[in-house]
Amino acid sequence: MHARAVRSDHESHGLGDRASGGNATPWAAEFYSDALAVAGIGAWSCDLRDETLTWSPMVFDIFGLQQSDRIERTDTVAMYCEESREMLHRLRSCAIADCGTFSLEARIIRPDAEERWIRVKAATRSHRGKPLALFGTKEDITSAHIQWTLQRGSGQFDPLTGLPTRAQFQADFLDLAPGGVTLAALKALTVFRIDNLREINRQWGTSAGDACLIALARRLSAGSTGMHMPTRLGGRTFAVLANGARLTGRRGAQQLPEDFADAVLWRGTFIPLSLSLGIASLMPGQMPTPEALFEQAALALDIAVRQSGASPRVSVRTCDVADRRAPQFADQANRAGWGGQWGLSRREAQVLRLIVQGRTNDQIACSLELSPHTVRNFIRRLYMKLEVSGRVEAVRLALVSGL
Repeated sequence: MHARAVRSDHESHGLGDRASGGNATPWAAEFYSDALAVAGIGAWSCDLRDETLTWSPMVFDIFGLQQSDRIERTDTVAMYCEESREMLHRLRSCAIADCGTFSLEARIIRPDAEERWIRVKAATRSHRGKPLALFGTKEDITSAHIQWTLQRGSGQFDPLTGLPTRAQFQADFLDLAPGGVTLAALKALTVFRIDNLREINRQWGTSAGDACLIALARRLSAGSTGMHMPTRLGGRTFAVLANGARLTGRRGAQQLPEDFADAVLWRGTFIPLSLSLGIASLMPGQMPTPEALFEQAALALDIAVRQSGASPRVSVRTCDVADRRAPQFADQANRAGWGGQWGLSRREAQVLRLIVQGRTNDQIACSLELSPHTVRNFIRRLYMKLEVSGRVEAVRLALVSGL
């Protein structure tokens, strides 16, 4: 019924055995405990037979307690603020019932009256379908939460989610010159959206929809290895870059945080998320422009949205430096002069061809020996003729229609 510290001569849940192939060393538990503590993470377990807690020293530090303190689980739970306590109870109950897992960001008030934000991750240990214990990690994320709060008030960040805005994504990524360090390490760009956000707003209200957007943003910010620059592009659409292994098939979804697509607990109700992911994956040695990569990811997202099946729906598109269909389009445009269905002039057709190839406005101006201002005028006119609102739609129309 009380918490105890994990000592250096104590093997926590067989951790030493698994780590050393059965030849546990006396310092194995202490080694892992210290390694986790460097990252501000503590290990814990709860024996479901009598609610006995086992904590690593870092968990005691997070809760502002001494390792010699005798703590009942009820006392620990009482440190959680009311909303966090309710979410913990519901998520914990479901995990035990299903022998499953859960993750939670919670606000606690320590005995010294200091407020902390923690991230709890838990899994169930069971035998023959009977839950025996919960175990996992607790991480102090107070600094990250403060930073997230400050970001929400900055013009460079979305006030609701705290993620960078579309304009910041443009400045930090889309406007990068090919060959930069950021692009050299890049393996993929994922663009995704909450397909059922409108249904959530209709059924539960916009507060519930906002809660889902915030939850998704926090999951992305928590991140996983190789993922960076999570961005809210606008509305229900997000983007994130990957520096991990090249993605194929449904591996793209596996590169995102474990709880990425989980239902969101809001006011006692689990709200399911329906997600579609479009991934532009790079082959080794490829380095297209950021805009070209983004356009391919947007095209993949459009395909994923049209797919049937369980969430998340994933479509992966290998990004070529220049789309193989672009030359065919260029020949057709030059021969026809585009005076037919769309009424594009020869210059407008040339500009569209270069847009399809992923060129920036400055690159188009250089290629055609025009001023950037003139290029912007051509682009504005061809958007009007094609009845599109931006590059992604223009490229999609060109490729799908075989123009």
